[in-house]
Amino acid sequence: MGTTFCIELYMKTTTGFECYGCFDLGYSREFALQLFSDLEGRPAVGDAGVLHMDLVEKYRGLPVNLEVMSCSVEELSRNVKVITRELFKRLSLDEKPA
Repeated sequence: MGTTFCIELYMKTTTGFECYGCFDLGYSREFALQLFSDLEGRPAVGDAGVLHMDLVEKYRGLPVNLEVMSCSVEELSRNVKVITRELFKRLSLDEKPA
């Protein structure tokens, strides 16, 4: 099993942060880092913010958070649009990774 990347979506609840979604970004570290840097939000500090987006590297199935950002509902909606557009371009128009 190789290294994969994803963006996980978290919402703060009364019991802590709950994951409610995940975008599989594939195997390219460069693509994952560039895409995450294009998103709107601010670095998450501790428990601040209600919505978090985590850039996660999974090596042999073990997750490692590379970056965590906090964003508003409006920023989240624009970020989901950006992620979907870039994944569509990568999967449909570019060469598919092996």
